[in-house]
Amino acid sequence: MSTALTTRTAAPEVIVIGGGIGGLSAAIRLRRLGYGVTVLERAATPGGKMRQVLVGGKPFDAGPSVLTLPWVLDELCASAGVLRSDLIQLTPLDPLCRHFFADGTQLDLFNDEPTDGRNPSDAAWARSADEIRRVIGANAAAEYVRFRRHAARIYQAVERPFLLSPIPPNPLGLLLQNRLSDAIGLWRIDARRTLWQALGRFFSDERLRMLFARYATYSGADPFLAPGTLAVIPHVEQGFGVYSIAGGMYRVATVLAELVERLGGRIRYGAEVSRLVLDEKGQRILAAEVSGERLPADLFVANCDVPQLYQRMLDGTRVAERLHQRYDHLPPSLSACLHLAVADDAKALPLCHHNVFFTQNYRHEFEELAHGPPTDPTIYLCSPDFAQATQRWFFLTNAPALPPHGSTSQQPAWDDAQVSRCRQRVIDKLTRHGIDYRRYVGAEAAITPEDFARLFPTSRGAIYGAAASSRMAAFRRPPNQLPGLANLFCVGGSTHPGAGVPMVMLSAKIVAGLISKRFPVGAGVAQAMQTLRSR
Repeated sequence: MSTALTTRTAAPEVIVIGGGIGGLSAAIRLRRLGYGVTVLERAATPGGKMRQVLVGGKPFDAGPSVLTLPWVLDELCASAGVLRSDLIQLTPLDPLCRHFFADGTQLDLFNDEPTDGRNPSDAAWARSADEIRRVIGANAAAEYVRFRRHAARIYQAVERPFLLSPIPPNPLGLLLQNRLSDAIGLWRIDARRTLWQALGRFFSDERLRMLFARYATYSGADPFLAPGTLAVIPHVEQGFGVYSIAGGMYRVATVLAELVERLGGRIRYGAEVSRLVLDEKGQRILAAEVSGERLPADLFVANCDVPQLYQRMLDGTRVAERLHQRYDHLPPSLSACLHLAVADDAKALPLCHHNVFFTQNYRHEFEELAHGPPTDPTIYLCSPDFAQATQRWFFLTNAPALPPHGSTSQQPAWDDAQVSRCRQRVIDKLTRHGIDYRRYVGAEAAITPEDFARLFPTSRGAIYGAAASSRMAAFRRPPNQLPGLANLFCVGGSTHPGAGVPMVMLSAKIVAGLISKRFPVGAGVAQAMQTLRSR
């Protein structure tokens, strides 16, 4: 594999910084459009936050564990000229998730019946409504139906202007850059109240408010601060389905990397970008420096946490100072403490693929998260082998991001004692639900916010970028093209449209569209460069 950009063609050359899902998706789309593409990945393997670790000799997905919006992956594969089903096998989950409440109640939710998630009918979610009726009552089932109609309307309103389009700098821009019908629909996205307030209007039962508030944490947000718009997430999950992947989530990363190279793109592993070299005016990137080697390109796509750009790669430049002022004050999303365990003789346990064990007091959990890990956390357990005797258990509890460097925060350090306390809280929670952790578990390991911070520099361990915990968060999040540098574009969970595997893939689609429109292949390098200089 080539170690430098030694050839120049009539097509603009693109360097993609980072081989996570966003970077690989962008590389596929750009290579298919005819751009020269080189991916620079600091790790030895592709995937970024979608990664794999070994515990007890067994491979664990140690990143994203949920795949939804399968049409996004299907479309990405189609853009590469292949069928997703020939490379990645998906199986819809049944049930979608099992919820364990502090009072002993268990409630399953299901994928909607196969339908168009964009225009569903009440019949699509009848199975989940029936389960809520059985467990909680007829009134709760009717409330759920009303809520799902509301969430579906939000999805209809946000899909084109938010998920499939670049984000303007303010809400007025949404009205100006979209069709009248889309602009009218934006009045229905419920952004004026918090998600918790919205759920309080729909559900009289506290358990259902907690269940649907938890979806805010999919983007690392606090449901007591995040806008009601995030009610769209359960519709995305149920309306379009949640799927397991043969071979695990990491299969997506390996397939996308294979597609990049099959299409003629280059991936360099162990290639950490230390510096981005600017032109004399500081308005355009000329090259990326990797281990003292200067790699020139016409266009750059950054698939890293945006603070890495201005705190490390552009440090000391005027554009870095402007980006620092614009974005450094944004509060980070939640982090997490993961416990990975191999469990034997566990087939008879009442688990499914996705399981959630709720706290007794949801508001108190988030009050504690302002200062450290909660004492009674809500615990997510992914058990992809739940039907087998030997299982891989992936536990996730929310934790705050690390304080900024130099902070006087009293947040406790993630030493062995802290990890042990968090592990014990998992054990205690399972015990209350009749599961003896120590009886089943052999090999185990932990991953803390400090581990995430080491893996992803400048992230402070926040695994979803800036927090989506305000009404204006979508407009304050870094856009797909950062101001000040005409040939730098951003993909990934820390930029628009947000965190999550399908969102990251959609960010790559948006960026490929922006690049192909502004710097078309047919113009050739000379014309593309002239366009860059004139901006």
